[in-house]
Amino acid sequence: MSDTISVAFDHALPDAPDWVQLVPAGKVTARDGRRFVNDKPEAVLATFRAGGIELPVDYEHQNEKPEAKLSGPVPAAGSIKELAVRADGIWGRVDWTDRARALIRAREYRFLSPSMMVEKDTGRLVKIKGAGLVHNPALHITALASEENRMDPTEFMAQLADLLDIEGDADETAILSAFKSRLEATKDAKPNPRDYVPMKAYQEAMAKTRTTVQAASENSARAKVDAALRDGHITPAAKSWALELCIADEASFDEFLAASPAPFRHLTDRTRFAHARGVPSDKDQAKADDPAVALLCEQLGLSPERFA
Repeated sequence: MSDTISVAFDHALPDAPDWVQLVPAGKVTARDGRRFVNDKPEAVLATFRAGGIELPVDYEHQNEKPEAKLSGPVPAAGSIKELAVRADGIWGRVDWTDRARALIRAREYRFLSPSMMVEKDTGRLVKIKGAGLVHNPALHITALASEENRMDPTEFMAQLADLLDIEGDADETAILSAFKSRLEATKDAKPNPRDYVPMKAYQEAMAKTRTTVQAASENSARAKVDAALRDGHITPAAKSWALELCIADEASFDEFLAASPAPFRHLTDRTRFAHARGVPSDKDQAKADDPAVALLCEQLGLSPERFA
């Protein structure tokens, strides 16, 4: 025998949902007292696949009313392209018409009613024939808007059991009891001071870390500035400036070196050449005051500075 049951869109929808719950699982009692059972959903899906045709969705079940067909065309609201079995019943994927989507978004139609075939003696659901948008729901069922993106209850309980380190075959009562016990245990628990670092010790450690990092940065800057001085990028007079810049902004100092053609390289090269020939450097200038050096300068006609 054929029957129709209604399902409610209880919440405002941003758009008509693609997947809708058509028939709840198990034993079902409608608001008007009708009863049926959906205990073999896979058989219902097999019948749908064997039919090889989409299921119509109309308005107010006009497709089921001969008088409506005689009065003129019966407009479609969409078509059910696919059925699926979930923990809470049979769901359908609906391809809505633009008009139906607009009516659902505006809440001008809030309920969906599947048209079904059930066995007369057992009341078992055997086939879903289609569905219709209606104003008067018959089934007590969760809103389709929230059901579309809601996690499957069985999957949710399995994930909760995994978080609580409970065996996978535990039932819902055991899982919820373990969850409640865990909440009560954590609610009364007091923090152990040994698990936390005192603020003073934390501040001292941070200060020590900053000092170490700063010293390492300064050592690196000094080495880089010494290399720049040695390679003729800067003069000794500019060493302090270069060091301050390198410590404060190493990237800017690197840019300066990249743009500098080492204009003072000839000074450092001359100093290296003088040391290689045994010519006294600035540190050896005092030796020019030696009487032997003074006599030699007089014979050569050179001043001590020139000799140096």
